[in-house]
Amino acid sequence: MGTRISGWLKATVASVALVAGIASGGQGSLTAASSSAATPGDHAPACGTPAAGHARCGAIELLNPSQNWHPGPNAAAPSKKPGSGSTTTAPSGYYPADLQSAYNLAGALSSMTKPGGATIAVVDAYNDPYAATDLAAYRSTMNAATDPRTNLTGTKIPPLCSSTTSPGCVTFKKVNQSGGTSYPKGNTGWGEEISLDLDMISAICPNCNITLVEASSSSFSNLNAAVAYAKSLHPAAVTNSYGGSEFSSETSYNANYSYSPSSSGGATAVTAATGDSGYGVEFPAAAPNLTAVGGTSLTYTGTGATLAWNPQTVWSGAGAGCSAYETMPSWQDTSAFDVSSVCASRQVGDVSAVADPNTGVAVYDTYSEPGWMVFGGTSASTQIIGAMYGLAAGAGVEQPSPAGLYQGTGVVAVTSGSDGSCGTYLCQAGTGRLSSGYAGPVGVGVPDGIGAFSAATAGSLSFSPSSETATAGQPTGSLKVNLSAPAPSGGVTVNLATSSSGGSFSTSSTGGFNHTLSLTVAGGATATGTFYYEDTVAGTSTVTASAPGWTTGNLSVTVDPGPLASITVSPSSATVAEGATQTFTATGADSYGNPVVVDPSWTTTVSGGAVSPSSGSSTTFTAGSTSGAGAVTATQNGVSGSASVTVSSLAAMTVTVTNGLTVRKGPNYRTPVTVTAADATTLAPLSGANVALDVFSGSCSTGTLVSSGSGTTGSNGQVTFTFTTKSQGTYCAVATATYSGYSTGTSQDSFTN
Repeated sequence: MGTRISGWLKATVASVALVAGIASGGQGSLTAASSSAATPGDHAPACGTPAAGHARCGAIELLNPSQNWHPGPNAAAPSKKPGSGSTTTAPSGYYPADLQSAYNLAGALSSMTKPGGATIAVVDAYNDPYAATDLAAYRSTMNAATDPRTNLTGTKIPPLCSSTTSPGCVTFKKVNQSGGTSYPKGNTGWGEEISLDLDMISAICPNCNITLVEASSSSFSNLNAAVAYAKSLHPAAVTNSYGGSEFSSETSYNANYSYSPSSSGGATAVTAATGDSGYGVEFPAAAPNLTAVGGTSLTYTGTGATLAWNPQTVWSGAGAGCSAYETMPSWQDTSAFDVSSVCASRQVGDVSAVADPNTGVAVYDTYSEPGWMVFGGTSASTQIIGAMYGLAAGAGVEQPSPAGLYQGTGVVAVTSGSDGSCGTYLCQAGTGRLSSGYAGPVGVGVPDGIGAFSAATAGSLSFSPSSETATAGQPTGSLKVNLSAPAPSGGVTVNLATSSSGGSFSTSSTGGFNHTLSLTVAGGATATGTFYYEDTVAGTSTVTASAPGWTTGNLSVTVDPGPLASITVSPSSATVAEGATQTFTATGADSYGNPVVVDPSWTTTVSGGAVSPSSGSSTTFTAGSTSGAGAVTATQNGVSGSASVTVSSLAAMTVTVTNGLTVRKGPNYRTPVTVTAADATTLAPLSGANVALDVFSGSCSTGTLVSSGSGTTGSNGQVTFTFTTKSQGTYCAVATATYSGYSTGTSQDSFTN
């Protein structure tokens, strides 16, 4: 809120609030903030009056909620006073449970039970360093929370994902206007706005992911850049809870402040606040192709099972009027929504929700704030409406265009209240003014479920046959898309797409395949013409048929690999020592690289070498006793693959046997015998050589074997045995050493103990 005055002092200065310039786009002067919303002295705007070319956030704090929050006769509940610093007292303001009940969202919430089913991008100015922690606290507290005043219990609100996306949580991302993480400078006024925005998205669409895009400042040029980045993410909605006076060049920003249809890469609605200063038009709410959100007062009678929501009335602070620069969109250009003598250009607004601070919502903010607070303003209603677009997207039925609001379904007209004294429907609601019930401050009315944000379907699309199997690189049999109802007189264009990178379509089985295909269904017809599908990637792919206003149809296609085209033997080359072995494995593929199971026969051209087994997916090659080169080859159905093999000669090894001094101990004579293994050329010791030692009585050639042992040489190439006997005499020690890559070495030594 910029430079703040203490809560109790601020509550006594009527409609004048001193606001530091940082909250109003960088001006340093003290300004008097207009307060046309409710009882003087009970509220204060979060942001000050904007400088030229800048916008002002639309959050309005309710001061001293314990006395000023008046949603109904049951409002006298424990509440938190500004500046108390306690977070243990029950928050004042409406809970998620209340908003979900007031706007009949139970059905929509039950159809979007999977966290992360849609994403909302929130655009604000400046940085709130506590955005993530404050949002986490709000969601934790309000998770299935019961409002002690209304006795209503809300739906579960999943936690924020800690670092990576995982089941059961939603993601929250904060970026600058270019998508980076070098954030702009902080601003406590816009920080209040950010907390309000994020909390309302969580209250209405708890399973929506949230991306907060922070503009470098509140200038329209920076905010426009932030909106452009937000739209590039293709979220369900981009929400904008700010505005400023209209200006002649505002239309240059309209491209970004416009909804995107599903054909552009993802349906994206754009919402904007109509303002909090009563009758008058602000930009970007004036942009003709976004949803301009006004405000109401929301009250109730009874509690729990007997609670009833009173008809909502115009909040006196909601902006409205006839744009000075924008053209009228086609959905407003009918006698039900417009009187040309009153307004021939864009009429503001389109729809509304609670915005009166005196019937405001609970918000959690600790960025230079005490925690639980109550806020209103069209900032609140803008986020509520944006989140409803998210619910529609999560259910797969989003209609991002404001035109959906003007179809007469899913909204309840507001019939009383005004935001000024213009004398027409542009500032005053009431029956008899327009047949539709349209009024500037509230638009077509308030939501009743998400029907107004959902695309009406003319019918559904399906495939014939309902499943298909194909071979990679070969077209399927003939396919058709069926319509559940006859196409309208203007016909229907059905767009075909596939989940596979190798999939393509054609109206001919002999060629002309493309990754996408559009087919026209003539008026009155119930099916497309014949088409064919071809895929070069084995596996299961999903073919999708879509058409504006029709429920999408899906076809599962199982693609089998094509004929064996190549065999690869691995390793592709090997050097094998004489007498050693090497295992080779064969894998097959079709001409598109899809794996094909193989059972080849194996042969080798290496002299003296052998393969075993001679068939199967793998074999073991055994080298002969002579060096040479050749190949190991796998062959199946005339398709072969080979690996090159080199048989290397074994290196020579020297082995020496030496005996040490015999030691008598009792009746035993003990003689140490040391065997040394070394490279015959370099004389480098061979560590790890396996040594077998046999001791014979008498000569080595004719003596009797009296003892055997085995061991492994150490780092010095030696291993020592101890020969123990009770008899003295002449003995012969014979050592045999083996080492990988070396020929077997032997040596002997005679000794007398």
